[in-house]
Amino acid sequence: MRRCVRSPLTTASQFRPPPPPAFGSPAFLAALAEVRQIADTRTAEQTAIAKFWALPGGYIVAQAYNNQVATGLITEFHLDERRAAHALALLNMAVMDAFIACHDAKYTYWLLRPSMADPGIKPAIGLPNHPSYPSNHACVTGASMAVLGALFPSRADELWALAEEAGISRIYGGIHYRFDMDAGLTLARQVSDWSIAHDINGHVPFPIK
Repeated sequence: MRRCVRSPLTTASQFRPPPPPAFGSPAFLAALAEVRQIADTRTAEQTAIAKFWALPGGYIVAQAYNNQVATGLITEFHLDERRAAHALALLNMAVMDAFIACHDAKYTYWLLRPSMADPGIKPAIGLPNHPSYPSNHACVTGASMAVLGALFPSRADELWALAEEAGISRIYGGIHYRFDMDAGLTLARQVSDWSIAHDINGHVPFPIK
């Protein structure tokens, strides 16, 4: 029986995104102004989205919720034990790589959070104690949903919509810039594509129509 494994990242910086906009640059100030505008006019729907993804499904970490999504699909599409194990292994290894790549970038660029740049921004959710760029939620949930979209292609669009909602929830919450989300989702796509390409099970992640 073949193992459901693949080679790890070659280096933590393998998928490092380019630097964020420089502090005080027009692009940075525009992104900061967007966060401030949302914080000043935050709707009930935006607040609800921010708070949901702060504790998705009641879980402290987003990946627990993403695994719940995965197991729901595994049940719905009647995957047998081997295929279910493969799906969860591929998913979570990709996410671990995305998490590593995300934090490599965070501690390379050390970007301050929006509320640190503008104390007038009042976050709707807790402020994480690590740098802003890129967004962890975008990296982790993006990688999860991209892998699941490859495994369950008939659901790819709605799964990616969850990734986008997870990313924008952090802007709604006042703790990330839009470029944090964009870089995180791009990184997620890159890591998930790489993970699927390096899956040793014949390079076919059991697509289900």
